[in-house]
Amino acid sequence: MPTKLSAKFQSVIFIALIVILGLLVYFNSLGGAFIWDDAGLIKGNLYIRSWSNLPKIFTSNIWAGIGENSTVFRPLQIVTYLADYSIWNLDPRGYHLTNILLHILAALSLYWFINLLFKQRVLALFSSLLFVCHPVHVEAVSYISGRADPLAAIFILLAFIFYLKFLETKRTADWVITLLSFIFALLSRENAVILPVLLLIYHYAFKKKLEIKPFLSIAAIAAGYIIFRLVFMKTLFYDLPVESTLMQRLPGCFAALANYFRILFLPINLHMEYGNIFYSFLAPATILGLAIILFLLLGVLKSKKSDAIVLFSLLWFIAAFLPVSNLYPLNAYMAEHWLYLPSIGFFIIIAALFSRWFEKNKIKPVVLGLFISLLLSYAYLTVKQNAYWRSEFSFFKRTLFYAPGSTKVYYNLGNLYCAAGDNAQGISMYLKAVELNPRYAEAYNNIGGTYIVLGNNQEGIKYCQLALEINPRLSAAYYNLGNAYYNLGQKDKSVEMVKKSIEFNPVYVDAYNNLAAGYAEAGDVEAAINLWNKCVKLDPDFATGHFNLAVFYFNSKNYSLAVKHCDRVIALGGQVDPKFLEALRPFRQSK
Repeated sequence: MPTKLSAKFQSVIFIALIVILGLLVYFNSLGGAFIWDDAGLIKGNLYIRSWSNLPKIFTSNIWAGIGENSTVFRPLQIVTYLADYSIWNLDPRGYHLTNILLHILAALSLYWFINLLFKQRVLALFSSLLFVCHPVHVEAVSYISGRADPLAAIFILLAFIFYLKFLETKRTADWVITLLSFIFALLSRENAVILPVLLLIYHYAFKKKLEIKPFLSIAAIAAGYIIFRLVFMKTLFYDLPVESTLMQRLPGCFAALANYFRILFLPINLHMEYGNIFYSFLAPATILGLAIILFLLLGVLKSKKSDAIVLFSLLWFIAAFLPVSNLYPLNAYMAEHWLYLPSIGFFIIIAALFSRWFEKNKIKPVVLGLFISLLLSYAYLTVKQNAYWRSEFSFFKRTLFYAPGSTKVYYNLGNLYCAAGDNAQGISMYLKAVELNPRYAEAYNNIGGTYIVLGNNQEGIKYCQLALEINPRLSAAYYNLGNAYYNLGQKDKSVEMVKKSIEFNPVYVDAYNNLAAGYAEAGDVEAAINLWNKCVKLDPDFATGHFNLAVFYFNSKNYSLAVKHCDRVIALGGQVDPKFLEALRPFRQSK
């Protein structure tokens, strides 16, 4: 009995250490801003504004909430943003807190998994501590849109845990949790499809007999998911920005592996945006990556008979690396957050070296001191790397240093400069983007939109039309043309363009608002009110729509609705003319 109590107490201490370390190393990420894809997935995503959008979230691509098409299907990720929005609104600190907690949950799931698999608490602790504080995971944690990686890892590990428990207990509940966890993992991130392979690795490494029926049900879910993606999304993983052949991508796969190992052993100069680079077979990074592959395979052969931990970990790394290797075309040749799942194999091996040394070495404090020193160095680098994600300007400027040919970085810098009122610098950034990529429709459109804001409507029209020549479905370009034609007094043409923008983006609130204003100006109040109601239904926090409805309901003597929408404007922090508030006072009091 005392032994059991001490074991439980030890587990509590170990879990507390993992949680505390995770909170300490990522605490400074709470001050980070919304960056990169956060602008669309969170700030502009209308689907996260109301729980009534749940059916749309589970039947749409990840970008549907801003009206864009995509082959990325991660509804569970969007549901977590919906939950965050319901608590924090658009305060990024809440979203960062959720990311930190999910990363810690992933580390705790890893502790549970390793402890269950290897029956070694010290190995589980060392692996989880390395996992929770290694700076390679900053991109998946400090970057809010990187949330899919911790989510998928949690559910993959839970599926594996309950699969192992089911093999031992044969309890239906364990099996149901296994299947549900796998489904949730697939709804979080595409690379979760690798789970059946990971399970086969377990049976191979530990020489455990494979039970066909349970395994086939997991394999059937994976197969069904693959068929669903290939039929409905026409691709297994992501949108393909660059057409390429396997032979063009293969050297980059080896080069990426070399870079990943450098990052794991020496995690410095971490950054976003590695891009679609094609390497030659004679490039030093390619040759080094090929050597690493041979080394890993040699390690597999050597550990096959004598070391199940090393065998399992090496095969885990190789298998989890395959979906993100770019053998099947992806949107980059490598990305740091793609190491989230494969790195587990790496950390188990490093932890095994330390734990074995710790068990055998008579001077245990020395081993422990070395391990703590490694953790502290990783923790320091993680805290330092979190600063990379704190502000948009510093993020994009630093990214530009590492990726000077990135059109997306120049485009985003253009957005930031224009938002800050420096339109000239913004246009120069957009021009640099189209210089690097002459078919960058969004950059042409933003140049046009900026010129229109500056009053140079003819120049704006020229650039917006250039954008539409490249992408005839670019709704933002039609919206900007609508503004330009309105400024030039061509109101019929303006309405035509705004309607076109809505046709290609049915959740374009600003376009509905402009169209409503056009109808109101033409005297069609009923059509205007219907459209403003459409605006606030799409975005319950659209203060302009609520204010316009308040004014028009007041003018039509529907005072109760006028008060309702006016109060909503005030609750959202919008400005209301004091004279209008005074006019509404008697109706608010009698409400």
